[in-house]
Amino acid sequence: MGPPRASTIVAVLLACAAGPASAQAYTRQGYVEPSARTIEITPFGGFFWSTGVSTSVGTLAFDPGPDAGVALGFQVDWKSQVEVLYLFARPQARFTSSSIFYASSPSFGVTTQYLQLGGLTTFGQGTLEPFISGGLGLAWFSPSDVQVQGAVTIQPQDTFVFAFNLGGGVKWWLSEAIGLRFQARFLMPVYFYSGTFISGPNGASLRVNSGIPIVQGDLSLGLAISP
Repeated sequence: MGPPRASTIVAVLLACAAGPASAQAYTRQGYVEPSARTIEITPFGGFFWSTGVSTSVGTLAFDPGPDAGVALGFQVDWKSQVEVLYLFARPQARFTSSSIFYASSPSFGVTTQYLQLGGLTTFGQGTLEPFISGGLGLAWFSPSDVQVQGAVTIQPQDTFVFAFNLGGGVKWWLSEAIGLRFQARFLMPVYFYSGTFISGPNGASLRVNSGIPIVQGDLSLGLAISP
């Protein structure tokens, strides 16, 4: 067997060098650099819905309608944000009486506002970022005047209650600073309707009864802006 040709030696050296280079290139391709975003502003609009409320004298029903709001997110780490959420909607409601002692009402508007403080966690970093979100805060319901039979005008009072929200969706980043945010969200006001304080020789306890009489939610599309 003769001495190896120079072309064979060069081919072997190139093959040895190509192996680590290919592995390094694959490693770089699989790694995604964490985003440098520190704040996100997301105005959004969507479809707002509510379940009905059943009472002993009738049912209060809500029509679906549009909503609008804004979410302000502050980055905590590469996947988590602290988020402030504001949502506004004005669904039409109507009361259908099941008692001869109460009259049904025509449709009337209920201004609905949510202010929530919570967080958001993504499941990945890149062009598409699935996420879940949630928060706690206040809900404000402000019904308009209701005209019932007999020319009687009812002026309902505004109501402020504790509320929380749960949701999820996906962010689709079109660039480093602009993206679209698709989200489905459940909004649940909580009413505290009674409380009991018991004290005795063995100690004391506080019991509070509460409930979620209505579940609301929205499907929304927002424009995520990271200045």
